[in-house]
Amino acid sequence: MGFKRIFMAVLLLVAAQPVLSKPIPVEDFWKRSSFREVKISPDGRYLAATVPFEKLTALVVMDLASKQVTGSFKPQEKAYIGEFYWVSNKRLLFTSSVREGANARPSWTGAWYAMDADGSNIGTAYGRGYFAQILDTLKDDDKFVLVQYASDTGSSTYGRMNVENGDIRPTFKKPPTEGYGQFVTDNAAKVRGFIKAKSYKDSKVYMRASEEADWVVIHDQKATGQDFEAKAFSADNQMLYYTLSQDTGPNAVFTYNFKTGEKKQIARDDNVDPGVLLSSPVDDSVYAVRYEDGFPRYEFIDKANPFARNLIKLQASFPDADVYPVSATLDGNKIIYVVESDTIAGEYYLFDNTTQKAEHLVSRASWIDSAKLSLMEPMKFKARDGLEIEVFVTIPKGSSGKNLPLIVNPHGGPFGPYDSWGYNPEVQMLASRGYAVMQVNFRGSGNYGKEFREKGYRQWGKAMQDDLTDATRWAISQGIADPSRICIYGASYGAYAALMGAAKEPALYRCAVGNVGTYDLPTQLNYSTNGGGGMNPAKAFFGDVAQDDVAQYSPARLAANIRIPVMLFAGEKDTTCPPEQTEMMYAALQKVGTPAEMKIYPGEGHGNVLKENQIDYANRLLAFFEKRLKEGTVTASPLQPVK
Repeated sequence: MGFKRIFMAVLLLVAAQPVLSKPIPVEDFWKRSSFREVKISPDGRYLAATVPFEKLTALVVMDLASKQVTGSFKPQEKAYIGEFYWVSNKRLLFTSSVREGANARPSWTGAWYAMDADGSNIGTAYGRGYFAQILDTLKDDDKFVLVQYASDTGSSTYGRMNVENGDIRPTFKKPPTEGYGQFVTDNAAKVRGFIKAKSYKDSKVYMRASEEADWVVIHDQKATGQDFEAKAFSADNQMLYYTLSQDTGPNAVFTYNFKTGEKKQIARDDNVDPGVLLSSPVDDSVYAVRYEDGFPRYEFIDKANPFARNLIKLQASFPDADVYPVSATLDGNKIIYVVESDTIAGEYYLFDNTTQKAEHLVSRASWIDSAKLSLMEPMKFKARDGLEIEVFVTIPKGSSGKNLPLIVNPHGGPFGPYDSWGYNPEVQMLASRGYAVMQVNFRGSGNYGKEFREKGYRQWGKAMQDDLTDATRWAISQGIADPSRICIYGASYGAYAALMGAAKEPALYRCAVGNVGTYDLPTQLNYSTNGGGGMNPAKAFFGDVAQDDVAQYSPARLAANIRIPVMLFAGEKDTTCPPEQTEMMYAALQKVGTPAEMKIYPGEGHGNVLKENQIDYANRLLAFFEKRLKEGTVTASPLQPVK
């Protein structure tokens, strides 16, 4: 009997699904995943998984040999299990977030909870009122984990936390500097690094050859202008792997030799930044660098590594999917891999290193028929200034791929986040209704190096917006989009870009939708720069210029240029883009007579988390697009209100 069937039958977590009709029901795209995370115990005896319900998330443990559920923790309603770790062969630590008051979005309480694999010995392991972050689970110690926390003076410190009662024994040695920072541990759980940031562009990286050695500054961001990120240690802990931004092009992977002080570049892609580095669960040797270059791929630093060979073998078994290791036993004999693609929400497999066979465990969304989903294709075009821009185009399954109604969907952020290839339920929902969807990694997006990201700074409504315009015109020139049936839609910054697109290019789009957006830059700039000190980059992002200059790139002040139908959404409790921004945009549109609809969801924050609100939102969105983009319904000039 398969693991998926065992989980489903014993826990009755997901009801049996009927054969899907056409089109796929909206509700299916917004169902909670059957399993969020799956991890194997260090000795390989148990599997643990987080299981989302409508109003809570549970933690479930199963014995691999007997295929029986041995224990579970189902918290009170409105509580959600977040991170969880195997801290010994039989005990887990986990966090819980709770929805409080009128807030729909849960927040972490700062406490750690613990449970044995058989469901016993459940309790609060740590709840001292200040946050403790796990640095290392200490694989050779069943009673303690290494944690970072704030001292009484507010400086970062670390110590060993008892997994039974949460007591912390401070082990902090030789602080490199006072204040808050992030500690870095090696493979032996020794604290070898400390990263102290004074501002978002002024940080120093302190490293030491051992816990008894002196601290040495190996990187100064303010002096070099380069961004640093620690990634991994070598198997013997004598080298640090890290990434460093470059003057042009993507970031590169370097090693730092603690004995000689030598820094050496070992990997760099021509197109995109390095992602995670994969290490052996047995000896911690680094064997691969992951890149999201259109389709995800790996650069193998050590192809002879047995875990590199395993990954290469599994990639060959799933040629059109992304294969990624998520958990392994200490001896490396059993590894859990997740398989994902644009049409696969996530399938977990247990790979046996001895037999070299993979067994299917569970699915994240078994009710979705991947055969009915649409393919997402990475493509590139050149913007008006010659900058190469990557886009992801999803073409409705079964269509000709030509002359389609198109939804341009800019991502949020905007600086750092980026769209990538993979399963996206919202994109698939839109494609299932016959719309082509184009996601654009405009300048400012992450994954293409510091230079590309910083090309977007202070370019709200300017070059960043031109990239979206150029992408839309490119889709028309390629024959993908019907020029008379194009809408622009996004959330957060994407909402700003949608409304700014409607104002700046009134003849290009037939409708615009903004969700949890910001529409008046002077107001948002004043709001965003309150607090945060030097860590707040708002002025660098928006523009450290006179407010009247910022104002001219604010959709709420350009409402007279918007003569196409608009739909606006917001969350009542949104503290990132307060709902007043949406109300301001709506009022401005009403004043000039532009058709507009607005829905503010009570209790929700920066995006809906309650299922009923997610489904209501999706249905309103689809109805709006159907009315505006259905073939033959648009007859008025885009410069005039469409009623």
